[in-house]
Amino acid sequence: MKSDMAVEKLRCYKEYGESIIQSLELVSQNPPSKDSWVPSSLYESLHLLEQAAQRTVQLASSPVKIGIMGEFSSGKTLLLGSLIGYADALPVSETPTTGNVTAIHLVQQPDFQTTKIGKFTVEYLSYEGVKECLRFMLEEAQQRAKAAELPSAQLAALKSLHPIREIDINGILRWCEQAWKIQSLELRSLLRELVVFVRTYSVYGEDICGKSYQIDNSTAHKGLRLAEPPMNILELSFEGLPPVPRRWENLAQPSDIDLLNSFSLIRRIDITVEISKEIWDLSSLQGTNEFVLLDFPGLGAADSGVRDAFLSLRELTDVQTILLLLNGRYPGGATAAKIRSMLERDKGQDLRDRIIVGVGRFNQIPLTSSDERAMDDLLYEILLSEQAVLDRLSILKLTIASANNLTTERKNIVLLSQLYGLTKLAELSSLLHVCSREFLSELDKPNKPEESELRKKWQQLSEMLPPSSTLHKQLSHYAEDGGIGSLRSLLKEHVAVHGMKQLLQDTQRAAEALRKEQNNLKNLLEEIPAYIPVEENPAFVTLREAIENLVTTYRQFQEDLEKQPILKNRNGIAVSDVVKDELTNKIFFDWSEWTLLLDRTKNGTISLTKSESFFEEDEVDDSIPTKSDDFYAAFVNTIKEMQAIAHERTTEAVIDLFSKLSTDVQLEREKLSPILLPEKEQQIEQKFGKSQVRFFRNLLRAIDPAIKWQNLIIQYSGLAGSAAPINADSLFPLARKDDKHQNGQIFDWSPDKQFPVPPRPFNHQIAVLRLRDEITASAGLHLVQYVSQLTKQVKSSYSRALKEIVDNLQELLKSKHEPLLRHIASAQEQTSTPIPPWLETLSQIPTISYPEEISH
Repeated sequence: MKSDMAVEKLRCYKEYGESIIQSLELVSQNPPSKDSWVPSSLYESLHLLEQAAQRTVQLASSPVKIGIMGEFSSGKTLLLGSLIGYADALPVSETPTTGNVTAIHLVQQPDFQTTKIGKFTVEYLSYEGVKECLRFMLEEAQQRAKAAELPSAQLAALKSLHPIREIDINGILRWCEQAWKIQSLELRSLLRELVVFVRTYSVYGEDICGKSYQIDNSTAHKGLRLAEPPMNILELSFEGLPPVPRRWENLAQPSDIDLLNSFSLIRRIDITVEISKEIWDLSSLQGTNEFVLLDFPGLGAADSGVRDAFLSLRELTDVQTILLLLNGRYPGGATAAKIRSMLERDKGQDLRDRIIVGVGRFNQIPLTSSDERAMDDLLYEILLSEQAVLDRLSILKLTIASANNLTTERKNIVLLSQLYGLTKLAELSSLLHVCSREFLSELDKPNKPEESELRKKWQQLSEMLPPSSTLHKQLSHYAEDGGIGSLRSLLKEHVAVHGMKQLLQDTQRAAEALRKEQNNLKNLLEEIPAYIPVEENPAFVTLREAIENLVTTYRQFQEDLEKQPILKNRNGIAVSDVVKDELTNKIFFDWSEWTLLLDRTKNGTISLTKSESFFEEDEVDDSIPTKSDDFYAAFVNTIKEMQAIAHERTTEAVIDLFSKLSTDVQLEREKLSPILLPEKEQQIEQKFGKSQVRFFRNLLRAIDPAIKWQNLIIQYSGLAGSAAPINADSLFPLARKDDKHQNGQIFDWSPDKQFPVPPRPFNHQIAVLRLRDEITASAGLHLVQYVSQLTKQVKSSYSRALKEIVDNLQELLKSKHEPLLRHIASAQEQTSTPIPPWLETLSQIPTISYPEEISH
């Protein structure tokens, strides 16, 4: 792809994203109101749209990024120093040192001079970044804990600790302390990392998260080194883990100790590096003379490995070219392949065409004595083929094969000696410094006799291969300057051709994601009019709301009535109990028969002698009941009276129900009485027909039930007028005279008793009381059944009436009856609320054109 075309396409994508950002800024000046009608999905859509637009602009305006990742101790940091022409620009040692993603911004400087290293900018994770990193670490902890066979309860507890809104620092630390009891090297390494991360956040989170600091070179070299890991973590106690660090003395400028203490919260390090053209000519790069090298923490830095993996994967989303550095001292290792698999799993695509492979420390390739003899034998050959060399030198074959698996082209593999490259660079000029004084002694190592002799043999071997051979070029470049010059050229070419192409592809994917969010917003805005409230006639609103409330009230009344098996009076006492109590009082206290019998009782025995009046002229009829029929007349009269009382008390309960219902709908009655004018019934019949009149009538019945349909319930329930009398004869509990029994039941104290029983003390009195209880119980049982029957009739009548009213009210709320409701309310048609200004501004965003001319 031509450079000017790629640059033009990136410019179009940038302008597309910026146009949407500018429109969103206009919306932010007059943002969507917080009214309840605005759907929450709109705010989410705007947030996603803004993120997609910023992502598009960021990619379209960024330089090409080269990510550098390597196996443990492959010399990655030293390689960076070799590429930029200054060995210890970054901290270098044999142990893992670079635990942070470092962005090196390369800028061409005009004169031939020593590479200039600018200040280091340390950027800390934001609060959201801390939560994302913690989630990533806890997910890895879940996998390692499961592999270590932690109890299921502890695994379940870990899931609850994933931060969503807040970070449960104490909960995470408690879980780590419990899990530390398991003897698992992998799990404990991560637990140590988690404890350090959480404790560091607990101290510094509020002070430094989301902030950036510029630090000088000396502070960076001292403060950006990883702490030494414990010698044997399986023997370490939980109390022996790093404690909570001390707070910074100066929050405006960290010291090297502060950097060490807050190391785990660092998101990225940025450095600007000025390089002379003689060291690395970047002038041919298209569009800009700047590109960025991203140094990713080396695998093998297990002390902060999971946090490093999170930071790496996060930054790698913006990387176009990847330089994978193998460790030449241990060829055939699987670590680099794992790195590639991890990257492809995260990006979801084959990355081999984006990968350049460097074999670091090739000068330390582990040649056996057999390999050395084979190399010496090969040097005596006249002409060699690449295959012959690889077949004879198995260690070289293994090294090249391992690299081949990671990239699509053999020419993208470079054999490297980082220190030798610096040594050759130092030979260009005595005025050129390629390292600090402290590092100067390291430059003598490549010139040691054994390494010089081996390098000479590789050079001779390359000269014996055909010039077109890839291995010839690889060995020749290695012998010339440790492969550094070749790697610089390869990287520059990859940036100019593949990198720009991949940057354009990445930007196009981001722009397409932006267009998708733009279309989502368009679809959402098409639905917005349905959410916009309308200015409605108050009378119509009042009527609808009142009908809805009436439906709710009547449904509740209906449910309560169905749940209530008995009717109760206003005091909450069952009607059947009231009637039964009145029956008892009537029989016990109003029947003279009991008085006569008890007055003739002496020592519990009834005497048949009549009482005489003091005033002789008064005749006293005090004959006592001696047989069952003597109670019949009183029983019949009592049943008749109790039937009337049962009707009265049931009617009172119905009236009480209507009183409660009237109270429940009082508010609606007050609202609707001025609207539901009687003359509207005739108007409705004329305009809408007779079938619609019942809606109006039922509405009137609903707001005033006691007046409109209370009497109907009483009537249909059989409570009004003369009811069929209860058949007292069938209820009378005593045996009466008939054809077989001339006198019916004769009591013991009767003179007509055929076989009289000699009276005993109190036996007559007990018999009287039992007789009274038997008559009362029999009559009470049947009266309760009678009241129950009345209750069923009442509830049946209510059910029919309530169903009709509720059905009619619900039907009225349907849209097809809106004209009828408006007529009842005398309301005009609704009028739309004016479109708010923010919505007009927002509606312009979907009209912003996607750059179709560059979409293919």
